[in-house]
Amino acid sequence: PTRRSSDLGMEVLMSRIPHVPREKLIAAMKEFDRHLRNTRAWENWEQNKVHLFAIKYKGDFYPVKRIISMATGFPVSEFHGGLESNRYIEQRCGPCIVPHPSQST
Repeated sequence: PTRRSSDLGMEVLMSRIPHVPREKLIAAMKEFDRHLRNTRAWENWEQNKVHLFAIKYKGDFYPVKRIISMATGFPVSEFHGGLESNRYIEQRCGPCIVPHPSQST
């Protein structure tokens, strides 16, 4: 099949984020629960309308870019949110990207 130029551009962007297996992403979510979820910086992130998407895993929501960064060690400032991050997660974890909870209010 023919690839659109926008698909090729996304492949280039995604190639910057180091590959990690699904297990590392799940470990990052568990680490987020243990060490970040209840900190001042993250305790109300689910109400923050800046976030458009979230990872939904086992009934909980997780910030997409933060989880990728925690799993890969790649700084959040070095890759894009939205389509780039969402595709990265879904390629490894399946369809778990949902609209951020704040988007429904």
